[in-house]
Amino acid sequence: MTEPRDPSTTGRGPVSAAIEQEVLGELRRQGIVVWLDKDAHYTRLVDDLAARQARGEFPFPVVGFRGSFLDLLFHLEHFGSGLDKQPLLIHMPGFNEDTIRKTPVLELYEPGVRFRKALDTLIREAAAACLAPAEIEKLVAKQPTLEEADAWLTSAVSQSTFGLAAALDEFGPRMLAEALAQPGALAPRVSGPEEMATLRSYIHKLTGMDNAWEAFYAGEREARELDRLLHQLVGWVLAVEYVNDLRRPAHDEHLRRLRSLSAPLVKACGDLAAQLRKDSAEAYARMADEVEGFLADELAAMTPDDLGQIDTFQEEENRVLTGAVDALRAGAWSKAKAWCEVRQGDRSFWLQRDQLRRWAWSLVAEAAEFGETLARHPRPFEGARSLDEAVERYAASAFEVDRAHRRFEQRRLALLDSRLPHYGALREVATELRRAHRAWADQLAKDFAALCKEHGFLPSADLRQRSLFEQVVHPLTLASEKVAVFVIDAFRYEMATELVEELKGAGTVVDLKPRLAELPTITAVGMNVLAPVAQGDRLTVAGSFQGFKTGEFTVRNPEDRARAMGMRSAGKPALRLTLAKVCEDSTAALTKSVKAHQLIVVHSQEIDDAGEANVGLPTFESTLRQIKAAWHHLQLAGVKSCVFTADHGFLLQDETTEVRPFGKKSDPQRRHVLDEHPRAEAGMVNVSVSSLGYEGISGYLLFRDDTAVFATGNAGASFVHGGNSPQERVIPVLTVTRKRAEQAGYAEYAVEVEPQDDVVGLHRLRLRIGFARQTTTSLGFAAARAVDLALRVPDRPQIRVIIKDVAGPSSLRPGRLQVTVGEAWTEVFFGLEGPADERVRVEVYHPDSTEKVHGATPDRWYAVSGTSRGTKPPTIPPPAPEGWASTIADEGIRKVFLHIEKHGVVTEPEVTNLLGSARAFRRFSLEFETHLPKLPFKVRIEPGEGGKRYVREGDR
Repeated sequence: MTEPRDPSTTGRGPVSAAIEQEVLGELRRQGIVVWLDKDAHYTRLVDDLAARQARGEFPFPVVGFRGSFLDLLFHLEHFGSGLDKQPLLIHMPGFNEDTIRKTPVLELYEPGVRFRKALDTLIREAAAACLAPAEIEKLVAKQPTLEEADAWLTSAVSQSTFGLAAALDEFGPRMLAEALAQPGALAPRVSGPEEMATLRSYIHKLTGMDNAWEAFYAGEREARELDRLLHQLVGWVLAVEYVNDLRRPAHDEHLRRLRSLSAPLVKACGDLAAQLRKDSAEAYARMADEVEGFLADELAAMTPDDLGQIDTFQEEENRVLTGAVDALRAGAWSKAKAWCEVRQGDRSFWLQRDQLRRWAWSLVAEAAEFGETLARHPRPFEGARSLDEAVERYAASAFEVDRAHRRFEQRRLALLDSRLPHYGALREVATELRRAHRAWADQLAKDFAALCKEHGFLPSADLRQRSLFEQVVHPLTLASEKVAVFVIDAFRYEMATELVEELKGAGTVVDLKPRLAELPTITAVGMNVLAPVAQGDRLTVAGSFQGFKTGEFTVRNPEDRARAMGMRSAGKPALRLTLAKVCEDSTAALTKSVKAHQLIVVHSQEIDDAGEANVGLPTFESTLRQIKAAWHHLQLAGVKSCVFTADHGFLLQDETTEVRPFGKKSDPQRRHVLDEHPRAEAGMVNVSVSSLGYEGISGYLLFRDDTAVFATGNAGASFVHGGNSPQERVIPVLTVTRKRAEQAGYAEYAVEVEPQDDVVGLHRLRLRIGFARQTTTSLGFAAARAVDLALRVPDRPQIRVIIKDVAGPSSLRPGRLQVTVGEAWTEVFFGLEGPADERVRVEVYHPDSTEKVHGATPDRWYAVSGTSRGTKPPTIPPPAPEGWASTIADEGIRKVFLHIEKHGVVTEPEVTNLLGSARAFRRFSLEFETHLPKLPFKVRIEPGEGGKRYVREGDR
């Protein structure tokens, strides 16, 4: 049994040592530390630190307030103004956060960091790994001084090995985890041979670590026995987890035997490693790197197929990512997909620490899904005996390939960055997948064209676009209920499949069926034929496919379509609304608008406009969210049934698209030709316009039998349409009927958002959503577990927000964030693209409007990456948006930046005058960088004759 130690003779006690180490850490990290000691518990300790600093035994200067501010300021004079943030400890006994602001120390308190620690909290922390909770609380209840706590804890932990054994039995795993992360944590408790024997015995019992391992993983012989034992323990724990996660026996014989450990021992090691990763990430990374270096030969012999689901060492994740990329290149989609699935979200410790590697894995996952989908549908129309059968096959399963292709292209655009690991290989994979999809789509188009040649280009009447209104929409209006028809330009069939599951719900019937768009698949044909313009089975064409004639008028535009539809079903023109207006109007305003109308026509060009402008991929998903939101709004406004359909689909374009000449470049359209003759040329099919049921026009339509485009001399958009491929012709008819009127949700939510510093070239913020305060509608049984959120730049639709990734409990879904309701924060990484470089605010909002959500705007301005080419940046910056100055609380600093906005420049003397004193200017200089994110313009600092000049970017 060891003798009790007296802190007065052996140096600092364990409680004092703990607070000293914490203060040292703050000084190293923060520089100036102002210690607010409200109850003056630590005065003697601080005086001792000051004396030790004078003797060279404490590394940083210590100054304490001892009753005289004059004396304090005299001692502080040697340490400057605080602008350079050199480490300095200022002890302020008797002061708290409020009273310190009334002292001369405020100038150093503001740039420094506040430190405080209640003595009872310190005692609990220092004694937690040494004594049972009951013993600790017994001491805390006595309200001891720091010196009394030191003496008691020193005596208590050194009474006998029984105390250590009892503590290990009750808190052993946690004590070991803390000791591994902070090697000094166990030192006060293990001071002699008996304590070492007790600890070693416990470790052997808990984890199975034996003498053979201690000999194999010996560590430095000069190290203290306790440090060496902990070093051996961490090696054992990580080795056991690694070996038992392998799919094959380890190569090294010292590791191979770890496979024979019992399940409880393996679990104990795994739990200890997991706790280290969770609670002490930096320490774990350091220790894992050290063990990995020792096991370098073993790890060098492993292959990705040997490894399991836990990346104990970083080299495992490196090796598996390499294997996954190689699997993609070899077409082993399922293998790559399996590796991705076990590393999704926060499952991999190493991926949480490396954003670029997370993106690489996301791309691998999307590529594997795309490749696997392609392989699952090699030739969908093989053996089809009619056009109708081909349409049904595409709608049943083949559409999955085009949906996977679009999703892959969207993630490739968002994530494929030259900084990614394996960037070159991932680019090759993306190119090969594009080629594979192009070959698949070409074959699909050829098979479809062959069926058209054999059976005709028109399907049966139930699948024709021209009969959609009479067969689907008009019957719904006969029930005297309000009906809305969404005519959505370029709403491809696979896009509608994404909405089906989201629109389903209690009391809602959702039905999705395919139809074939009329030829050619252009807007003037497909949009206008959605109106009741057919005479029997014939269509009278106006001009050269510029619309259709019906009765007394011609249907050429949205107004004509709304009139024709309304007159047929309601005896008056239908109400025509845009998708944007439906989404933006309040429920009350929308209800008033639709009240007098039985039929509402909602027109949307967002998808087609984006595709033609080469910005389709970043915006497709947001448009789908708008469509869902519009449906919800109309339901609340009293519309019972909605029909969603399209004029045509589209083909995505990339470097694999072939361009074929046809006559002069002015002769063809991109995907079709109207010609007087039925040209029988290789790679083309033709059909007479009369066989398509058209009157008022003559000639033949010529189409490519693959996905190539004709050379027209115009730069291609990101998609094309007009041809005869299934992607262009198969359109959705999505009917959604609600049996009972929808009610607004009961729960009310509020978004919280905090700006974060940019990382890896991306903007970053963190957010969470919870029940709104001061409301009585937070009913748990009526509340959603997750709410969809999105980001936008208010009133600037031309600026696109591209969400790259999220970290935390929420997930990134197509076009939005699915955020779990609760206290946990989610980090969002995003970029902004627009016509020109500028700075804007962003808003976090609920895009669907299916829940009552109060959005939020972070207190920061974000840079937009301009995508326009050939335009010179303005010499004079544009006017700053109104309202930004209100985000700066300090009136003097607000005046400084308003002066810069108005005059373009402010000098140091002018700043000093605006702020009122030289001290205020020094503070402004120190905090300058923190204000910049709140400004809608950039400011740079230049040297001048009278000091610094603060210049607005773009001005001279």
